Amino acid sequence: MPAALKSEPIEVWPRPSARTSPRNRRLMVVSESAVAAPATFPPQEHRDRPLWLKLLVAGQRLSLIMAGLTVTGALSAYALTVDTNRRLTTVTATLGRLQDHQQQLITANAVFKNHLAQTAIAAMNDGTLHPKDVIFLEVAEPQPESPAPPTPTAAASPTERRFFPKGY
Repeated sequence: MPAALKSEPIEVWPRPSARTSPRNRRLMVVSESAVAAPATFPPQEHRDRPLWLKLLVAGQRLSLIMAGLTVTGALSAYALTVDTNRRLTTVTATLGRLQDHQQQLITANAVFKNHLAQTAIAAMNDGTLHPKDVIFLEVAEPQPESPAPPTPTAAASPTERRFFPKGY
């Protein structure tokens, strides 16, 4: 048969005070038929608490909130630092690859210019390059702001043949 424990005040004669303290209580067995209301321990109401206890509870709650905010801020700062470090590593690797690619392009450009110069020198020494086949470029004068009307050009005579240069 299930049973529950219920506290009952001890009768002490003469009574020291109107209220009995928790030390002056004894436990007695109550049968299942008697319904006992669940009691919270300690059964003290919030309004019955002293001021120093209320202040202490408020300080504890404030301290808990501040601790939570501090932990959240520290974890956020750590996550931001790790993410920034990861991005910096990625960008540094990309920059290194781009610098290598730039160096390869500069080298290829220098090799290409050297090859063109050697080809032109070889063509001049062989006698296969004629000055008529070489294009000489001059610096162009800046054009005026207003465009000049186009001048009719004389038609090229069919006797002139078109030529293509062999080098610079």
